[in-house]
Amino acid sequence: MSTLYRGFLPQHTSSTHRVFAVVDHGDGETVQALATFPTAQRANTVTDLLNLLAAGYPPEGTRERLVAALDAEPGPVRASVTAILDVLESNPYALTLDLRRRETAGFASFLITGCPEGGCGTCTACGDDCLDCPACDTDGCGTCIAPVITPRTALLLHAAGDILSDEIRMAVEDPDGWDAFPPFFSHLSAVAVDGFRSAFLDLAADLAHGVEPHPRTMAEEIALHLMTDRAQVDLELGVFDDELKQLPESSADYDWEAILDVLYQDSDYVGLMGNPGKLHAKTVVALFERFNNMPERPYTSPS
Repeated sequence: MSTLYRGFLPQHTSSTHRVFAVVDHGDGETVQALATFPTAQRANTVTDLLNLLAAGYPPEGTRERLVAALDAEPGPVRASVTAILDVLESNPYALTLDLRRRETAGFASFLITGCPEGGCGTCTACGDDCLDCPACDTDGCGTCIAPVITPRTALLLHAAGDILSDEIRMAVEDPDGWDAFPPFFSHLSAVAVDGFRSAFLDLAADLAHGVEPHPRTMAEEIALHLMTDRAQVDLELGVFDDELKQLPESSADYDWEAILDVLYQDSDYVGLMGNPGKLHAKTVVALFERFNNMPERPYTSPS
């Protein structure tokens, strides 16, 4: 049996920062050292990109980003990591489910700055982070476009999708559980309720894969709007503060209005969210019809 790479883990001490591979040679999983890096950040970056590749259906350009991240490393490190890239591409869905960085790998793949690497000529702190850049802070640069989904934003939205998918399932059995949803939800059939639960999970799956959660149906537009509302509340309450600290900070974090503006095709769904009664059957069916200009997802969300 050929070697299966099932995931990657960083290990940090006061003096060393290593990346380990979880491998299976046919007789069970074991851990083996892959490479040593000079900083924790560089080790974490390589770990997260490798985990994205191991998980299957990585965001476009993930392999190129990994190669670029290895440019500053010595030859043996580059050779050790790049030697397994072809294996990962032919081995989808091999990522071990209980790895600590399984989901944060997807979140960490989102950009924290819209500045080109090496600077744009206008901003003062381009390439790494816009947090301390006066031009970025005041929208004084016409070149750099802030990312809509950042790592910390992705984590909160993903958590909101998981929570809402559970709450909508429980609301079917508890008439008082519909308070978190638009009024018409309580009139939906079991099939339609399950469709909205899938919408939450599908959008969360996008984020776990490091992909912007572009709604593909009107139901997903409503679901993502509800996810931004819940994420705002969780942020204010500090529910996920410890998890957020593990991801890089960005001046573009938590721009909920930008999400509803940039990722949406229109705002036709807004009128439905305030509808106090039962929707017409044809309207309910239309909620789950995929937009003509949106492809199907290449992966399946968890049930």
